[in-house]
Amino acid sequence: MALQEYNYIDKKINVIVRDVVTDLVKLQKIFSDSILMKQVNLIIGPIYGSLFPVAAQYAKDHNIIIVNPFSTRFDFVDNNPNVYKLVPSFIYRPEMLHKVFIVSPDEYNVILWSDSVPTPEMQAYKYYFNKNNIPFKEVCSLYLPQNSTKKNLIIAFFENQTQVIHNVHTILNFDMQNNVLVVPEKWLNISELTDDFYGLSHLYYFANYFADKKNEDVKQFQSDHILYYETPPELAAYSYQGYDITRYFIDLYFADFDADKVNFKPLSYKFNWKHIPNGGFENTIPRLIQIKDFELEEVINND
Repeated sequence: MALQEYNYIDKKINVIVRDVVTDLVKLQKIFSDSILMKQVNLIIGPIYGSLFPVAAQYAKDHNIIIVNPFSTRFDFVDNNPNVYKLVPSFIYRPEMLHKVFIVSPDEYNVILWSDSVPTPEMQAYKYYFNKNNIPFKEVCSLYLPQNSTKKNLIIAFFENQTQVIHNVHTILNFDMQNNVLVVPEKWLNISELTDDFYGLSHLYYFANYFADKKNEDVKQFQSDHILYYETPPELAAYSYQGYDITRYFIDLYFADFDADKVNFKPLSYKFNWKHIPNGGFENTIPRLIQIKDFELEEVINND
């Protein structure tokens, strides 16, 4: 669908599609085909993490721009000026919460709620809060003092389904009227969670991509997708993401990689590129979504 947008322009686009899954031999065979790779100017690489460094090194050696659509790993963009990393690193999530909620340090108790298993995301939160002198508490069992004058900003990290269901029952026993709960997006896939959970006053999650169903461009894309494929587009099936990445980066290529000259607005991504010293480009916009009145609404930070 994205490529059809270029049917009537005066520029030629040649598209090559290869699937290597986790096969290093297949990947190297593709790159060793000099005739195939001779005219390649852009690689869009939804490649597994184990193979992406190989592809990124090839792109660097041959001065080809390569796009990393899905990983949060920073090492892919560090020291490689040819990489565009679409998913923001975890460090931008606590920064977003800082700007949205922790404007006054005396307003919230910050609680990191985990199962004691350290994760890269939790480590990013701890690093950010320590660096910015934001007090926080780590807990495995949630307890909210009822006589505190502060609100609670509760950030959950565990994803085990049984544990999530048990702990959600714990949450619902508290007065959550003024407390903020930030949960992993994977919680939304647990069918056992009830309307009592989704009806919480201040319930949020971070998403790597989000399509606002109220947006007119999104509505048009949905209609076109149903007409073309006879099925509605889904974020889980990368319908929006594939369209966005193709349109945006072909336009970016034609604009000589000047992002200010790209007029296309992605449907599921938001891009703000940070040029890493001696490295490539990392997107810095996390998507904070509130579940409000049983609908999804993105929190917009205007800083």
